[in-house]
Amino acid sequence: ILLIPAIYLLVTISQLQAAGYAAVAASDQAAKTIAYTTSDTQAEPRAIDTVHLTAKNYQLDPSTTDTTIYCSNTPCSTPGTQITVHVSIDVPLPLIPTFLGNQTRIATMDATGYHVIGEFE
Repeated sequence: ILLIPAIYLLVTISQLQAAGYAAVAASDQAAKTIAYTTSDTQAEPRAIDTVHLTAKNYQLDPSTTDTTIYCSNTPCSTPGTQITVHVSIDVPLPLIPTFLGNQTRIATMDATGYHVIGEFE
């Protein structure tokens, strides 16, 4: 009988760790995606797609992600621009359904990724 709460705790901790790794990877890769996208109109949608794809790779729901993008210069593709991407991922309690229409979450994992566009990139 004591094994069930221990297993539930391990599953919860593994989801927290996966969300932490996913947030770091997603913010880093999204910043690089913006830096290496040639079209400024496609940079933000591609960065958000990168965040969603990273969440899927870590077996997390992409709808639980929130992405904020900031560029020090406009457009973002100019040399010397510092790109900042902040990603937060809500981690729901495992095996617990929504409660009164709201997702039950245990934590929110946040990460910020930076990339500076070099002069010859």
